[in-house]
Formats: sequence, structure tokens, C-alpha cells
Amino acid sequence: MRKTSLFFLLYMLPLLILSACTIPVVIPENEGGAGAVAGGPADGDAEFQRLLACVEESFPAENYITNELLPDLNAAWETMDCESMEQVKVGMPWILNDGGAPWYNAVELGFFSDVCLEAELVRGGSGIGHLQTLIDGGVDFAVSAGGSLIPGLLTGHDGADIVAVGALIKHSPYIWLGLDHDTPRDQRSQNELTPQDFIGKTIGLHEGEGHFFELISAKHGISPDQVELVVTGYSPEPVIEGEMDYTGAWLINEPRLLEAQGYKNWVAFRFSEWGWDDYSEVLVVRRSTLEENPDLVRRYLAAVFQGLKQVLENPERSAEIAVRYAVDVELTEDQALRRYQLQEALVVGADELPLGHMSAGRWNRQVASLIQYDQMELPMCQ
Repeated sequence: MRKTSLFFLLYMLPLLILSACTIPVVIPENEGGAGAVAGGPADGDAEFQRLLACVEESFPAENYITNELLPDLNAAWETMDCESMEQVKVGMPWILNDGGAPWYNAVELGFFSDVCLEAELVRGGSGIGHLQTLIDGGVDFAVSAGGSLIPGLLTGHDGADIVAVGALIKHSPYIWLGLDHDTPRDQRSQNELTPQDFIGKTIGLHEGEGHFFELISAKHGISPDQVELVVTGYSPEPVIEGEMDYTGAWLINEPRLLEAQGYKNWVAFRFSEWGWDDYSEVLVVRRSTLEENPDLVRRYLAAVFQGLKQVLENPERSAEIAVRYAVDVELTEDQALRRYQLQEALVVGADELPLGHMSAGRWNRQVASLIQYDQMELPMCQ
């Protein structure tokens, strides 16, 4: 199962197309999962601590992330006087589905035009990662589904000079998803999984996800012969059919598929709470743009985060807009609302920082984990 490319995982993990109607349900307060500090239980590992010290010395996150241009969302929204509109291209992290709500809101509700921008949303998809498009100059801004792609590109790609300027999702949505058979199908499970729950179980992993098991195995004393690992596709159907106990999934997608088939008793092991807490929906620009035109970046961020604020404060309206703009999927407003419910805790975060703000310490810990599990090379730290 072991692979050495996180890039494959984060580009290929689909945000699945949903076609069945989802019934909204009341969410327990912690359902979205606030997430622990990256590194979590792994921080006591001597090798991890050695790598972390090396990363902080040789490749500190302060060199490639910044919060300085993020807007104050408590301030009153102000429009600009525009003599002309500036055209910008935004490389989206996936196809145009309901995950693009902040950008759709920014277009539909006039936030982009209020700051003299006209945005073209360039769809992504399987194998289409717009960080490379950004590096090559094909888009002005890119959105990365996984933040860990950024340090990997910076260290392994000649000519890559990009900067993360904000993150819409503060905790990794990656989970191992299963069903709680002790809870009726029409009820939500209150079970909180631990690594020991996987002993004697079958887990379906997508190609390239072997390092997730390695983390659980190394840090929590579970040997490979105690768990059966199988390669699986991007559907929770094998869990329903009993072919496997758990499957790799994305918190804001596959659980909705289970609910659409009447399985509200799903349960999720959240890696963000057990040592792998990647930022997601990370907003990225070329360093040259940041240095030469910081006002452009500031205006773009202002519009996008006003759109995100609308998702949090007016999800019903955001869902109605998303249904019209998400042209690559068949989508209902209920489905979009369910996504916003599931992702809210991930967006708000547990770090007490304002929306969109990132922690350099968390980035450094994530890079140390990437090196430790062979997902990234940093020669000075090997």
C-alpha cells in the first residue's frame, strides 16, 4: 500500500458528485470536528521532534505563508469607485460544485465588482491541479485542496515561488468513514473512534494513502498484521455492503452519500485530531504578484472572505446560489446546506484565530510529518 506521493492523494481524492437528495439533520455540536493541533499525539516522538527542529531552522513556514493581507471581517463592507474592472483568473480546487460557494457568493452578490474585480473561475478536476497553472502564469490565483502540496512544490519544483495567503478550511477533512452498527440507521452515532478501534478491521484506502496507516501504526502501537488494508474506490458502497469496515473519505462529501441512502449512523475517525491536520482550500498566489501588486491580492481576499462569511451567516441563500453556479453537478439546496453544516467547524477552526488565518507552527509540524512519512524530501533534514 505504501506510496511516496502526497500529490496524487490531494489531486485525486474526489469531492464526489452527489445526485441523491439529502435530508437535513440536526448536527451534534462537535460533528464537524474542530481538530487538534497538528502533530497531536505524534509530538512526543523523538524523530518527529528532530525533524520539526530542522524544519523550523531550515524551512520555516514564515517564508511561504502570510496572514497580512486578510480582511477584517468585523469591519463594515466598503465598495470602491471603479473606473474599470480588473480581470482575474482563479484556479479552483475541483469541478464547479457546491464547494465553490464563497466564490459564487462573491460573484453573485457583487463582492468582486465592489472591489473592481471581475473573476473567471477556472474549474479543476481529476489530475488538474491549478498550483502548477499558477506557477506557469495561467491563472492569477489558485486554490489548493491540500496545503501540504505547497511546501512540496517549493522544495521539489524548479521555479516554484508561491505563497499561501489564507485558508478557508482550517482542519483536514480527511477521515476514515464507517457505520456504527450499535446505533439505528436513522440516528446519528455519538461514537468517537480511536486508533484501537481498527484492530481486526478491514480498511479501504485509495492509492497513495498508505502513509495514513503508517502514522496510526507507528504512533499508536498497531502493527500491520492487526489490520487488513485493501485498495478501494471513491464510494462508501463497500462499507454499506460489509466488504470493509472503514474507507478513506472526505468529511464534507461521502457522509452525505451515506445519509442519502438512509445511513445517518455513520462514524468518522478524523485525522486532524490524531496527528495529521493539513490546511485545506488554501488560497495561493505567486510571490511576484504579492510583492508587485499587494493591493490586488488584498481586494481578492476581501471579496472571497465576504463570500465565505455569507456561507456561515446565510447558508440558505448561499445554497440557493450554489445550485445555480455549480454547473458540473446535479445539486439540491439541501445537499449544499448539509455540506455547509459539516464543514462549519472546519472553517471556523479551534485555533482562536480569525477566519482564514493560519499558524506557522502548524505548517511546520505538518511539514515535519510529511518528511517523516516519506511524502516530502528536505535534504538538510534527512
